[in-house]
Amino acid sequence: MMATLLKHEWRGTRALLGTVMAAATLLAGAGTLLAATGWPVLTGFGTFIALVGVISPVPVLQIALVVLYWRSSYSKTGYFTHSIPVRGGTIYAAKLLWTAVVSVVGVLLSFVLGLAFWPVGAATVGAERNPFTMLGDMWSAVTSAASPGLLIAGLLLALGLLMMSPIQLFFAASVGAESPLNRWGLAGPLLVYVGLYVVFQIVVFAGLLLIPWGFAGADGQLSMVTFNVIEEVRAGSGNSDVMPLGFLPPLFLVTLACLWRTVVSWNRKVSLV
Repeated sequence: MMATLLKHEWRGTRALLGTVMAAATLLAGAGTLLAATGWPVLTGFGTFIALVGVISPVPVLQIALVVLYWRSSYSKTGYFTHSIPVRGGTIYAAKLLWTAVVSVVGVLLSFVLGLAFWPVGAATVGAERNPFTMLGDMWSAVTSAASPGLLIAGLLLALGLLMMSPIQLFFAASVGAESPLNRWGLAGPLLVYVGLYVVFQIVVFAGLLLIPWGFAGADGQLSMVTFNVIEEVRAGSGNSDVMPLGFLPPLFLVTLACLWRTVVSWNRKVSLV
């Protein structure tokens, strides 16, 4: 059944997702060609367009999927989705899995477009123009500073952060479509998201207070150091050499709570707008 649901997601989203990826590719390609002219105005404009094309795939694809999630789940076509003889949580799992697949594809597209733009962009700042040499240097620096276990943890963390926004937005859409918030249309999900944002700010700050540690680079190695958020606030500037860890547990805990609550909404509180 999961394969059938994923096939349905593919059919329902491929046109819009293909348009987004094609637009990003065209922007990056056109920007790269303009930047390669060497003319100051065109180079600056082309670099800007190319960077938009390189950076945009993941966020734009995820926003597109959130819009389609709302339309296919709680808008006019929601009746068809909820008529499928499958538990709501399973349908939600398929949508979430499809979002993860599309997000990874977006990352890969950004990577490829970035490699294509790199020789032109690097020339404007005097950096190494060979993208593969640049990648090799970066990989050597990362592997020399971090252990294999830390690299794996970093990869898992990146995947988790990649899916954090869609999970939160799906939560806002689902809870905002429940009664009585569904009477307000799109304002319901918006209010839920604003409330979620406030909660995130509070719990992240609390996490920074309760977990006063972070990673910092020293002598080419990553090491654990203390991070006092109160002192940073009093100083009026952040320490760019330290990546605090205290914000991560609250982020993931609240996101997991959003995940659980969305499943509950699909299984018990479905309400079409």
